[in-house]
Amino acid sequence: MSAELMDIRRKVLALPVKARAELAEQLLASLDDTDGQEIEDIWIEQAEERYQAYLKGEITARPFADVLREATGHS
Repeated sequence: MSAELMDIRRKVLALPVKARAELAEQLLASLDDTDGQEIEDIWIEQAEERYQAYLKGEITARPFADVLREATGHS
């Protein structure tokens, strides 16, 4: 993530909940105008960046079962 994007993220997360929700809605709506291939390419690029960061030891992995349990709220 670029420094500019990290700065924007920090500022957005400091906004009140209602403002963040409105912004999130607008951002998601903007993706509706994006072509499916473009979105797929973005996901592939993101996955590759994360994989390379993992190989370099910059991030760690978590077991899928733990992620799924957290996402579904099951203990």
